[in-house]
Amino acid sequence: MEKDFLISNPARIAWILQSLRDDHQLVDVGFCGREAGVRSIIVDVDSAEGHFTIDEFPNEACHRLATRGELFDLRATLNGVDVTVTSLKVDDVRREEDGALYSVSLPKQLHYVQRRESFRARVTGLAEVPVDVRHIDSDTVITSGEARAQLADVSAEGCRLAIPGKEDALCGVEHALFEVTLHVPECEPLKVTVESRHSRHLSRSRLWYVGCRFVSPSAAVQQRIDRFVTDMQRIERQREAIFAN
Repeated sequence: MEKDFLISNPARIAWILQSLRDDHQLVDVGFCGREAGVRSIIVDVDSAEGHFTIDEFPNEACHRLATRGELFDLRATLNGVDVTVTSLKVDDVRREEDGALYSVSLPKQLHYVQRRESFRARVTGLAEVPVDVRHIDSDTVITSGEARAQLADVSAEGCRLAIPGKEDALCGVEHALFEVTLHVPECEPLKVTVESRHSRHLSRSRLWYVGCRFVSPSAAVQQRIDRFVTDMQRIERQREAIFAN
């Protein structure tokens, strides 16, 4: 069942934007009354100072509009929830080695539409789950030991991994098969085969985000996955309730 909320609680607005930042979710930016649009990411949220920071727009036309202070809308998706903020404006532009950063005042309202009752459980910030990844076809170890990947989110059917690496890394290959070992807290390591379905590389954080589906897990492994997903969803809902209107 669809649930539609207009959020006005400042703490809850900051928490939702922080969740987008923690998940490195892409945000769609569209300038009011113009065809120009671009995608970027949120890189910081400072609720105490009342602003959040967006990474530089790769489109030069959109960058000029932003620096002129023109109004724009922001849209994103978080765990099956559509997030929309309108009439935002860049207050300050900060130049850094990796590019410009735009400082934007926290909005007074945020539109939040949950389109499904049970959604993918975000792991980032709830529990640290290191991950070892091996590319099956080449028998190449992608990440292990101190350079482990991290589990970003998980569902009964698949997961999303945050993997440190360069743009030409094997983890960017679609439909590749990987052996993944999840080091779930207070449990034996959980080993499963996954197929990569989509991926993107974030140059600023030097991370690959790889969406995967589980490939034919045994009944025992699927039971452990389902139990872990249920635990993460319960913790996520408890934390979300703290910031509810």
